[in-house]
Amino acid sequence: NEGISGRCRDHSKRIVLIGASTGGVDAIGRVIQNFSLKTPPVMIVQHTGGKFAKSLSRHLDGMTEANVVNAVDNQRLERGTIYLAPDGTRHLMLCSKTGDYVRLSEEGPISGHRPSVDALFQSAVPHARIVRAALLTGMGRDGAQGLKALHSAGAHTIAQDQSTSVVYGMPRIAVEMGAASEQLPLGKIGPALLRAQTQRASV
Repeated sequence: NEGISGRCRDHSKRIVLIGASTGGVDAIGRVIQNFSLKTPPVMIVQHTGGKFAKSLSRHLDGMTEANVVNAVDNQRLERGTIYLAPDGTRHLMLCSKTGDYVRLSEEGPISGHRPSVDALFQSAVPHARIVRAALLTGMGRDGAQGLKALHSAGAHTIAQDQSTSVVYGMPRIAVEMGAASEQLPLGKIGPALLRAQTQRASV
């Protein structure tokens, strides 16, 4: 991963990262419903298969004021835009040297998945101080290790709580690892991510 050794550029913007699996499509829709054209760039990995990965952006675009797009390699991150992994053949990552471009990687599955939430979260570690990340409902453990790495590096990290998770797998592992700055019910995660944009992480 080129980003772990890459040097961060000092800039004031913020980046939101979201990872989800089973039950995640509806959960993501709830999280982004109040996002707007003023929202910082958002990058999302949702485990999907086949053609559905390509239609996910159209589905989510109707649930938010922000623009939802399938990410393109080397695309510059823009405020008011939500970037999704375009298919199941590449990982969606943050270009770690600058922190303001999309990187799509054809590396093999990570944590059993491609795209992988861990791949996205780990790529953002060099810029953890400007990152706010949430790990939502899902089976398995993809994203937990990456959330832990972000948390340890100074990011504000959120795990969905058990009561609102369709499958309390990925967020449970993250909480057990001490990877979450806070654990919240689904309805509070979107507002918390937006509220965090105006505050520096205190953990």
